[in-house]
Amino acid sequence: MERSVAIKKLGKLLGKSLGYRVDSGAPAADERAEAKLQLSALQAAEKLAEDAMRARREAVLAADREYQALVVAHRGARDTRHKASALVSRFRITVGTTSDLFFHVKAQGDSWEDVIAKLTADRRSERVPAE
Repeated sequence: MERSVAIKKLGKLLGKSLGYRVDSGAPAADERAEAKLQLSALQAAEKLAEDAMRARREAVLAADREYQALVVAHRGARDTRHKASALVSRFRITVGTTSDLFFHVKAQGDSWEDVIAKLTADRRSERVPAE
């Protein structure tokens, strides 16, 4: 079927929101079928290689005392930073708008007065034209 004829038919089926793409380098049906037959064996081979690699990495790193000390230090520093980060971004009052799926934060503060002041300031800055 010619592309123009197909697009007209698809337009009638799907309406104005029709979209399409053409991949001229895509494999033929027989090439896809052949690859599909090989896929499970290739996945098994990949899994074996990955498991061997992971086991060797764990054995090498477990035997390295300096690396293990660095891991402990990193975990401690990361946990301390995570706790501080959580404190910085946590407020007593959060206001915003809701849609069907999301809550959009408009302002946060420690009191209702803080929140109202932030919302008022944001509204004023939206009205001021940029210079």
